[in-house]
Amino acid sequence: MRFALLLAAGLAGPVAAQEEVKVTSLAAPDYFSAPAADTGLPGDLWKDAAPDILRDVIPKLGGSKPLSPAFASLAKRLLSTGANGPAGVGDNVEMGAQRALALIALGEAKGANTILDRATGAPGSAALSMATAEAALIAGDDDKACRTQDALTVDRGGAYWLRLRAFCQLKAGQNDPAQLTFQLAQNATKDADYARLMGAALAGTAPGAANLKNGVNYALSRRLNVDIQSAAAIASASPALKPLIKTSGDISGVSSGADLTAQEASNLAFLRQAKTLPAFIDAAGAASASIAALAAAGGPLQDPVLMARAALAAGDVASAQAIRGRLTGDTTPGATAADLATLDALIAAASGKVDNQVLGNLISRGVSGGAKAQAAAVLLSSLGGSLDPDDRAQFAAFELAKPVASPARMQVLEDAGAAKRKGEAGLLALSIAVDSGATGPIPADRARIARALNHAGLSADARAIVVEGLLGLAFVK
Repeated sequence: MRFALLLAAGLAGPVAAQEEVKVTSLAAPDYFSAPAADTGLPGDLWKDAAPDILRDVIPKLGGSKPLSPAFASLAKRLLSTGANGPAGVGDNVEMGAQRALALIALGEAKGANTILDRATGAPGSAALSMATAEAALIAGDDDKACRTQDALTVDRGGAYWLRLRAFCQLKAGQNDPAQLTFQLAQNATKDADYARLMGAALAGTAPGAANLKNGVNYALSRRLNVDIQSAAAIASASPALKPLIKTSGDISGVSSGADLTAQEASNLAFLRQAKTLPAFIDAAGAASASIAALAAAGGPLQDPVLMARAALAAGDVASAQAIRGRLTGDTTPGATAADLATLDALIAAASGKVDNQVLGNLISRGVSGGAKAQAAAVLLSSLGGSLDPDDRAQFAAFELAKPVASPARMQVLEDAGAAKRKGEAGLLALSIAVDSGATGPIPADRARIARALNHAGLSADARAIVVEGLLGLAFVK
């Protein structure tokens, strides 16, 4: 920085000019400024966001209600971004704790562990200390979790802290204190899985199956050397612990010289066992490498539309396009004309290129009585495109299921989108999604959410939400 030269008092003549000093103030780091990952979102993500919207929504993201995969991805992206929060939120230790707890609940314990390494104030905050301890336990750093428990100065009698303290005492070889603390923990709140594992650790008896409900149970399971990949352990896993689970089934790829017909049959059986949208997306991810190899091989497929849908569910647009490009005949195995129209919409949405012809074809299918085609047209149109006069008239006559979301909340979301308030728009979308269950909002609400996010500049998230909605139509009765 340059400073003006001050003349000595004994020099003749006034100072002709003094250079103006300009200082640019940088926002001080807060509980939202440290990134958990590189998300591609800007450092002013929370600019002009209403503080009370953050206070209302972020704690819900760490709660027990599940989000659909696309909305969970949006939540992780927003909360992983390093961007100063609004005044009264970013500098609030409890809101910092809620951010970290939500990231952990969404399966981002690793990222939470990173940002919590820089956080201050944990000893005086039970919530921030819990986030720090849970992230450390999930990361396998039991010593850090125990140091956090030792440093806590408030609410030390809470059930969580009694369970963790008993584990830490056991880990330190203090069996008698651990037994006493274990009894206090059980008196505070019953937890059958914790009781089984901790009791076995203290008595040296068989513990039974691992449990992945939370970090403490996971740490006990590791200490007891029980299989965390067993069916019982996997069934017990909360979303926070699911990233630790290895994909089951040997369908990750196609070896050289493999029987492609047999491989496709294996993939189809694996995909068809998924009876819900989240399960299908998980199965598609597990089979993605195999599907890509089959698409590249170029041979005929028994159910090409299902394979293309699975490729799109796994984010592999190129494989879906390759499969669709070979469907040139009058008939397609296992698919109707409406199925092909919806597949074209999926490819358009996933690639970010809304084709007016594809949209028009969907509208034509919807006019002939296809409720799913109508929903697909509404979803795709939320990303843009233009309609000719006839299509507009037909589209306007579509009757979808009535919206469920609060009209007031939806209006504020649309206003946030129009004003480019990215963070606020994203959280309002999540506030609607969190009440919609694991499959996400119905098409009428989902389309308006996607349109608002697209206007806000969260285009990648809007596309993912539309793709998920189009995929979900296959599971609508």
